[in-house]
Amino acid sequence: MITDNKELFCAVSTPSGTSGIAVIRISGNGAAEALDKNIRIIRSSGNYSKVSDLPGYTCCFADFLGGTDGQIIDKVIVTHFAAPYSYTGDDMIEISCHGSAEVRKEILDTLYSLGIRSAGPGEFTKTAFMNGKMSLSSAEAVMDIISSDSREGLRAANIIAGGGLAARLDVIETALYDMMALIEMQVDFDDSDEEDSDAVKSVRDTLTKQTAALDDLIATYRQGRILSEKMRVAFTGIPNSGKSTLLNSIAGYERSIVTDISGTTTDTIELVCDIDGIPVILTDTAGLRSTSNKIESLGVERAKREYSRADIIFYLVSPDTTVEQARDQIHEIRLRASSSTEVIVLFNKSDLGTNVHEGDIKNAAQMYGVKDFYDISAAAGTNVDSVRESVIRHYRDLGQKSGELVITQRRHYEILSSARDRLAEAYEALDGGMGLDVVSSVTRASLDLIGEISGKTVSADLARTIFDKFCIGK
Repeated sequence: MITDNKELFCAVSTPSGTSGIAVIRISGNGAAEALDKNIRIIRSSGNYSKVSDLPGYTCCFADFLGGTDGQIIDKVIVTHFAAPYSYTGDDMIEISCHGSAEVRKEILDTLYSLGIRSAGPGEFTKTAFMNGKMSLSSAEAVMDIISSDSREGLRAANIIAGGGLAARLDVIETALYDMMALIEMQVDFDDSDEEDSDAVKSVRDTLTKQTAALDDLIATYRQGRILSEKMRVAFTGIPNSGKSTLLNSIAGYERSIVTDISGTTTDTIELVCDIDGIPVILTDTAGLRSTSNKIESLGVERAKREYSRADIIFYLVSPDTTVEQARDQIHEIRLRASSSTEVIVLFNKSDLGTNVHEGDIKNAAQMYGVKDFYDISAAAGTNVDSVRESVIRHYRDLGQKSGELVITQRRHYEILSSARDRLAEAYEALDGGMGLDVVSSVTRASLDLIGEISGKTVSADLARTIFDKFCIGK
C-alpha cells in the first residue's frame, strides 16, 4: 500500500512565461482554511466572507493579500473544490491570477510562508491515484493527454484516461482471481481425478480466454507505438530523384533545399507532421551513390541507417534511374530494414516523362516484396496524395479502428507481454500435470504484473518512478 502525508502542497499549473492568466493549485485537507487570512472576498454567489465558507464547485472574486503588511498582490478568482469531489480527492483551491512572473512569485512566496510546500512532479495526479480517484493507467494517460501532438494520440489517451484500459484489465483480473479461488477449493478437496475434473476444464478454459484477451491488448501496440513514438517515413533514391521536393510538397513549405545539383542533401532532414491525425516523422535522405566526397558519403551512410528505423520507405525513381541502381538499392533497403517495414516505389517527375525501364524496375522491386507503385510529380503536386494515403492505410492496416482502445506506452506493452507469458506457462504446467497449485502460483505472478498497470500491486518506488516523469502542477 502506498502511503503519503496529507500536508498542503501547491504549484503553478499553467506554463511559465507571461500570459493573460495563470492558475495556481493548492491541495490538501484544510486548504481553504489556510487561505482565509490572505484572501479578501469582494464578490461571491452567496455573500461569503471566507474561502472556507465557499461550497464546493463555487468561486469568488477576491484580493489576494501578501507580505507583512497584507498588501494586495493581485485581484484573483478563487475556486473551491471540496473533498471528495475534487481532482485529487482532497480539498483543493485554484487561484486564477494575472500571468506575470512577479504575480506568480509573490503568490507562491505567500503560500510558502503559510506552510504550504511546493508540489513534486505529478503530485496532484499521484494523490488522485492514491485516493482512488483513478486507476494507475488512467493517471498515466493524463500526461499523455498533456503531451499529445496528434488527433489520434489525443483520442487514444482520452480513452485510457477515461478508464478504458482499466476496465479491460479488470475483466481479466476478475476472471483470473475467480479461477484461483476455484483452484483453492479443488486443492482443499483433493480431487483424485484432477485431470478430468470440471474444475480443471474450467481452469483450462479461463487460461485460454484470458491469454487471448491479453494478446488482443498487446496487438494494439502496433498502432500505439506510432502514436507515442510517431511513424517514421523515409524518402530515398538516387540524387535528384525528387526526395526533397516531395518532402517540401507534403510540408507545404521549403523544409529541404532543392537544386539541380546532385548531392544537395548531404544529411538526413526530418520534418514532424500530422497526416489525418497520425503523427509522422518525414525524413529526407542523401541521394544514394558512390562518392569520394567525405561529407556526402557520410550522408549516404546515414540514409542507409535510416532504413532500420523506418515504418515506410518510399523509393523514388526518376526518369534517369537505371534498373541496376533500383535493383541494388531496393535490395539493400530490404536487407537493412525490418521485415515489417513497407517499401513503396514512386515513379517521380511524371511531368517530365516516364522511365523507359519502368516495367523492368517494377519486376526487380517485386522480387524484394514491393507491392505498391505510384506515378507522381512532386514538383507539380500530381498524385502526391498517394503518399499521404499510403501512410494512412499503413496505420489502419495495423489493426484497431479509430476510437478504439490502443496501448500507447512501452511500459504497458512490456508488462502485458510478460503477464501473457506467465499465463502461457500456467497452461503448460496444467497440461504437463504439474498440479493446480503450480498453476495458481504462476497465475499469481501474472496478476502481480497486471497490477503494475491497474495499480493494484504497485509499489511506492514504481509509483514514484512513474509520477516523477510528470510536470509539476499536474
